[in-house]
Amino acid sequence: MKKILGLDLGVSSIGWALIKEENEKPSEIVGMGVRIIPLDTDENEEFTKGNAISKNQKRTAKRTMRKGYYRYVLRRSALTAELKKHNMFDENLFEISQLDLWGLRAKAVTEKIELTELGRVLYHLNQKRGYKSSRSEENADKKDTEYVAEVKNRYQLLKAEGKTIGQKFFEELSKNKHYRTKQQVFPREAYMEEFNAIMQKQQEYYPHVLTDQFINHLRDNIIYFQRKLKSQKGLVSICEFEGFHVKNKEGKEIFTGPKVAHRSNPLFQVEKIWETINNIMIKDKRNNEFPITPEQKQKIFEYLDNNEKLSQNELFKILGIKDKSGWYGNKMLSKGLQGNLTKLAIKKAINNDELAKDWLKFDIKIQLTGNKTYQYHQDTGEVINELDGKIVSEECIHEPLYQLWHTIYSISDLDECKAALIKKFSFDEITAESLTK
Repeated sequence: MKKILGLDLGVSSIGWALIKEENEKPSEIVGMGVRIIPLDTDENEEFTKGNAISKNQKRTAKRTMRKGYYRYVLRRSALTAELKKHNMFDENLFEISQLDLWGLRAKAVTEKIELTELGRVLYHLNQKRGYKSSRSEENADKKDTEYVAEVKNRYQLLKAEGKTIGQKFFEELSKNKHYRTKQQVFPREAYMEEFNAIMQKQQEYYPHVLTDQFINHLRDNIIYFQRKLKSQKGLVSICEFEGFHVKNKEGKEIFTGPKVAHRSNPLFQVEKIWETINNIMIKDKRNNEFPITPEQKQKIFEYLDNNEKLSQNELFKILGIKDKSGWYGNKMLSKGLQGNLTKLAIKKAINNDELAKDWLKFDIKIQLTGNKTYQYHQDTGEVINELDGKIVSEECIHEPLYQLWHTIYSISDLDECKAALIKKFSFDEITAESLTK
């Protein structure tokens, strides 16, 4: 006697039945039922087509819109308070036409306007802040989407004309009152340039009100303030070798322990190179493996530690393997072996060989732990070799390369990082900026 669970998948439901069998024939239905998947029309069409759907996707999009609007209201409230404090707020100016408003923005770049009119212009600038990419510096060279490319191209055309956004739109609206300004998206940089141009001109007429401190506060803390992205450190994996299981307050077992090293960490780069070296496989037609001596491995390491990639031809030169000798590398060798990318990136940024020598030093020392480690036979589990426990000494974190890398890696704010590099390592401003990026 046995029980079999049967399932029937429908477009918007899953049916199930638990059947008892005797002598390979159904004898009794133990239980059955159906689970309905509640889908609206659009979701049902997507599900029928086989496309992935998420009930939370729309909720997330709407929540993002609510957050954006809430933060805009906060900026508007803060701006209103500052304008009232400096007598730059006039409610009557909110009734002027769109054409007159754009005219004020265009005029403010070249001529004197009233303080209350300037307040209305700032209020308008606060409404549309332009496109700003959240792309990090390390991904800055990636290909732009069609939308972003169009935004950047529009900005380049505007700069070629030598106009601000306000001047451009006022000119177009004067020709055609139905001109669509909403469809003309510009990058945040263009709006900030217009803000700076307006404030620089109006500061000539109102130096006591429009101080540098007040202008910077309006620009950096209110109108163009940008929240930093939330830290994602919580998503870093636990090291599978050093981690351990514990029970939390609810009694649930969790895996915790030290986090894994970042791939740009100099220590990880060294480990990666040695792992690559130990995985090199060179064989002949008879499946004989080419013996690589420890001295040759050290030479390979030195090459990879100072170069971006090691080709198979270069590797064979180091190993003394001649052409047509019958030795062949695997696919990993045909693509080339990756070198120390962190070291090379820092060396390129410093752009001074003598200075780079001082800051690229990274000597690793090994210390004994007092614990024995063992090598096992993969098939039998028999102990092949008994070794003294060795680990990398923590002194490596005081090495110049590690100290420099850690400063660049840990300080996310570009200005703060640049200042730290100048103060701590005595780099000149150009080199510090290059390293920061």
